[in-house]
Amino acid sequence: MASVKASTPAALLVLTLLSGCAGVLPVKQTESGAKVVESGPAAQDDLAGSTGGVFLPQQAYDAQGKKIPYVPAPNPYTRQPAPVPPEARTDFADAMALMKDGDLRMARKGFWAMTKDFPELSGPWVKLAELAEQREKPEKAREYYQKALAVNPVNVNAYLKQAMFERRQGEFAKARDAYLAALKTWNDFPEAHLNLAILYDLYMNRPEEAQPHYEAYDFLTGGSDPKVADWLIEIRRRTGIETSFIDNPPPEPEVPDEQGAEGEAVSAGATNGDSPETEEQG
Repeated sequence: MASVKASTPAALLVLTLLSGCAGVLPVKQTESGAKVVESGPAAQDDLAGSTGGVFLPQQAYDAQGKKIPYVPAPNPYTRQPAPVPPEARTDFADAMALMKDGDLRMARKGFWAMTKDFPELSGPWVKLAELAEQREKPEKAREYYQKALAVNPVNVNAYLKQAMFERRQGEFAKARDAYLAALKTWNDFPEAHLNLAILYDLYMNRPEEAQPHYEAYDFLTGGSDPKVADWLIEIRRRTGIETSFIDNPPPEPEVPDEQGAEGEAVSAGATNGDSPETEEQG
């Protein structure tokens, strides 16, 4: 990737996120102010034990050594069968409009009402967490993210937003754990791979752990983002790791050496008591 410095553009962290309720229109969120932060190794837990090869897609090959097309796992959040009631869509859109217009108090009231009227939906809790962060109440934000994930443990977008919140709070280990939780829920979540890579690279100074997740994002998106492809090239130069974490073709079949084969035949003849022919024998 192009040289990663403290001046890395804010566009590095721009992601398209779903709004937190299945079926509601997507909302774009921009992450800014990326800085390189050197820190000691983060505390490891069971989930984050060895992240270099955890939750990575793997390219398979058939018996002839040809690539088998990779089929990403579907997003479990968007495949949930229960539809969002039309009334909930309307209430959510109204609260979102208030939030966009800066009427945070009324927006908060709207989302609170939704948690009572539609307790099966996690999206209102996600939005309450965002509002709590804007009000500089990080503990409340953490509480609301946890409630969102208690309501819907497969809301991968809630994990993503929770991780970005923790990163903004400087809680890099907690951010890492939230990204890993998202990937545990959906291994093939491209944005979780990318954001985890950025976290390791820019904030935790751990490029060796970032590299597999940059590669995973590039693989899952079919190399469609040239910036990420450049970042991957750049981080390989820094780590010195050129071997792929995802795509390792089987070894080429060995071609028998003709001279070696003839030599083996001669040796076999010699073991039968025959003297191998030489120029001296004529």
